Amino acid sequence: MVNQNIKEKLEKISSEINFHNNLYYNKDNPEISDAAYDNLVKEFKELLATRPDIKIKNNPLDRIGGTASDLFTKFNHPTPMLSLDNAMQMDDLINFEKKINNFLKDLEDNIEYSVEPKIDGLSINLIYIKGELNIGATRGNGQVGEVITSNILTIRDIPRKLKTSSPPDKIEIRGEIFITKLDFQRLNEVNNNQFANPRNAAAGSLRQIDSAVTAKRPLKFISHGFGYFEGSNKKTYHSQMEEFKKWGIPISPYLKKCSGIKGLEKIYIKINKERSSIPYDIDGLVYKINNLDLQRRLGSVGKAPRWAIAHKFESESAETIIEKIDVQIGRTGSVTPVARLRPINIGGVLVSNATLHNFDEIKKKDIRKGDSVIVERAGDVIPHVIEVIKSKNKKRTNAYKAPEKCKICGSDIVADEEEVVIRCSGTYICEAQIVGRLKHYVSRNALDIDGLGDKQINLLFKNGFIKKYSDIYLLKNKSNEISSLEGWGKLSFNNLVTAVEDKRRVSLSKLIYALGIRFVGEKNAKAISSVFKSTNQFIEVIKVKGDLPDEIIEQMQNVDGLGPKAIDSFNEYLNYKDNKKEIINLLELCDVYLDKTITKISSISGKTILFTGTLKNMSRAEAKSQAENLGAKVVSSISKSTNILVSGEKSGSKLSKAKNLGVKIITEEEWISISNE
Repeated sequence: MVNQNIKEKLEKISSEINFHNNLYYNKDNPEISDAAYDNLVKEFKELLATRPDIKIKNNPLDRIGGTASDLFTKFNHPTPMLSLDNAMQMDDLINFEKKINNFLKDLEDNIEYSVEPKIDGLSINLIYIKGELNIGATRGNGQVGEVITSNILTIRDIPRKLKTSSPPDKIEIRGEIFITKLDFQRLNEVNNNQFANPRNAAAGSLRQIDSAVTAKRPLKFISHGFGYFEGSNKKTYHSQMEEFKKWGIPISPYLKKCSGIKGLEKIYIKINKERSSIPYDIDGLVYKINNLDLQRRLGSVGKAPRWAIAHKFESESAETIIEKIDVQIGRTGSVTPVARLRPINIGGVLVSNATLHNFDEIKKKDIRKGDSVIVERAGDVIPHVIEVIKSKNKKRTNAYKAPEKCKICGSDIVADEEEVVIRCSGTYICEAQIVGRLKHYVSRNALDIDGLGDKQINLLFKNGFIKKYSDIYLLKNKSNEISSLEGWGKLSFNNLVTAVEDKRRVSLSKLIYALGIRFVGEKNAKAISSVFKSTNQFIEVIKVKGDLPDEIIEQMQNVDGLGPKAIDSFNEYLNYKDNKKEIINLLELCDVYLDKTITKISSISGKTILFTGTLKNMSRAEAKSQAENLGAKVVSSISKSTNILVSGEKSGSKLSKAKNLGVKIITEEEWISISNE
């Protein structure tokens, strides 16, 4: 139950991040700045540290950027533009380095790092072909961005042609577009304070339809890395960036090298002191393993590299008063208390709401209506209350009591002794939960249907046009009714229908994730879908009454990383007959296909592999990463369906069972030979 509670809490934080990420990346209009995000990240890491044995499936920091706008041509990045995990304190850096050492067993002491400031701007990808700038694109969601080449060409810092006689045939140069503090001040003076902050100004300027507008804005560029690169002969990140500088690519003047955690700490203290004198906004430092070969070996986990981390500066806070304590009902029924605040400006952003996380938090901090409190904000999430100022709260209201009934549907609010989160029990009758699941279904990380944001879902649900997922695909039959709604017309309706039709083709894992099943995030959805050999098999399983077939359950149990909570939750979801009926409807309405996870065709593509015993030359994590990159599926338990067992030193019962089952057994040395194919 404790594990369940922690995972549920992380899901809630992820939902908050997604909401504000949309404002930040897609609308360039955040409600909050870069301080409650950092604090929520801090809370996330502290929570994880209490139970390091728990493997977090839905890391809220795995999300990257926003979606590509229909106003621009979409662009598939040759290599993904990854996000970064955050470190808030030195212990986080120690853990970061510890994980690196656990992943790579052959590292020397005092790892060499490259260090540079983290600029608060807009990430872009520059594609140079034979030295000529070919495409400039925004990061978007990390996979797909927007082509903004004409706007990029207006920025003087970015060379149209690289200053080298032997340019690479093709290279992706990544960096940040930004506006300096002084230029921002001047820009706002002539634009009636139109822009909230330099980052917003830079983003809005870069994503102009008319490049002539962009040309008038004082945009700057600094490179902070590269993606696809043909013909690189440099051994370190630092030396490669120095070569970029020779090519005419701007790099950070604060780029440094150092060794070990103590070296990082020294640079952090120095830059933090000099922060105010740096001509552009930075919100931390980025630390990267300097050795490029080690970077390649470490790879990434989720959407973040293992070889880099962002060390964020301290967050911002302010004092205000809690005018009311309210609750919100999430899609899983979670009841979250929210503080309605006397509006307060924190770091240039007006803050009127703050999460109170859960009712144990309210009790622990003794938070009450009317209290003077310290509120912190961080990045792209809702701010939170840090502490109550007791000296200013002499006459206090009664202690807040958690509700016993759902304010939406009247169902009982239920709790478990081992859970912090309390829930509305009306799973399939509570409109808040139904609407929450609908919003999740169309969200960016699920079906990603443009034109169906929170506002539109609320309106269409209120008017009876959408009550379940399948209704979304039938909206095309409601032209007159929907077009007549306030704020709608024929054009907006047609755009919506087009967006829906564009997303009829969907992977099975994406569809499973979109259903919003508790404990089934993106990674678990992929794990569940990997069990099925075809969509027809999935359909046949769905049609079976009662529980999932035993053989399917067993296969799921053998999928590495897929835990019993997710399996049980998926099974429980299917036991509700209306859910099965709805899934069948969706399968008929959508073009559902199996995920293609193989990144490289090899002799073990599609095979099931189990590692057991102690590996001498690599960690289990690195071996698993190698296997998955070669198209294999790594499992955690031996069965007759296992194709290969890689046996390390001191292999135990799994080795014996593999022999009895006739499973092919290979040594670590043989595995290394396969992995180097």
